[in-house]
Amino acid sequence: MGVLSSTLAVRNMKETIEFYNDSLEFKMGMCFPDANNPEYADLSKDGMVLMFIPTENIGIGSEEKLGVGVNLYMQIDGNIDGYYDELKRRGVKIAVDIKDEPYGIRDFTVEDVNGYKLTFNQVSKTAKNCMSCGMPMTKIKDFGGWDPANNYCVYCSNPDGSLKSYDEVLQGIASLMMVSQNLDEETAERAAKEHMSRMPAWSGG
Repeated sequence: MGVLSSTLAVRNMKETIEFYNDSLEFKMGMCFPDANNPEYADLSKDGMVLMFIPTENIGIGSEEKLGVGVNLYMQIDGNIDGYYDELKRRGVKIAVDIKDEPYGIRDFTVEDVNGYKLTFNQVSKTAKNCMSCGMPMTKIKDFGGWDPANNYCVYCSNPDGSLKSYDEVLQGIASLMMVSQNLDEETAERAAKEHMSRMPAWSGG
């Protein structure tokens, strides 16, 4: 598996290091040439590394706005609600409040001192994936038969909550792929079969 480490250009290296270290609980890694005159620094959280360099070193002018269109999506360890509450207590700018997403993720977004946005996220504790198609089920209406104990989603289930046949589920997934990925019928069916072969409900053949 590869590793992606992002480099962000910032106006004030010392201010940025202090924000990530003290406010966001990132740990300092390398700082070159030294902490009093940093020309490069990297900081990490839960194994994810961000690297920082001064804007003037790469020709970004003082009038240019930083952070436009940049949102770093960071899956963190620990208690995300406790982390969110702690950042609010420290006065970190919350761009998007904490919430459960319909695809089974709980997240919130902050804005750093340069205008860069970071979305901290975790798999929601209330999320459950359909064993037939993999769809996250976070609301009662997502579950087959509206039964939260059901292992199958409403799309893979009959009205009574029982699992549909292989061919019915295959047709549903292939139809979705044709629309969402602009695939022809043959390609969509082949992709749907491959996807279903990895699902617990169908992996046994």
